[in-house]
Amino acid sequence: MNPSEVASAGIHPIELCVHSILSSNLEGIYQAITELRESQALLVMKFNQVKKSFMDEQELLQEEGSLKEELARVNQLKKRLDKLTELYAELARKCGAL
Repeated sequence: MNPSEVASAGIHPIELCVHSILSSNLEGIYQAITELRESQALLVMKFNQVKKSFMDEQELLQEEGSLKEELARVNQLKKRLDKLTELYAELARKCGAL
């Protein structure tokens, strides 16, 4: 607006300056808020990816824990099988001697 239009509209030049300064600041604030929302959305997406990765790793660790239990059980069964094999060999030897 040129000075004659401002005067005819009944707007004081200082009011126009204040409005201009406040408007540009408000637009900057609005833009900053928009950028913050976008970065917040990206951070939430990254957080969800990290959370999913963490949960997957936790599941793997729990599976490894259950595998350790199963391996211990297999080892116990192997020991029992070895003892039974020895007993069978001894019985076969005794039966062969008869």
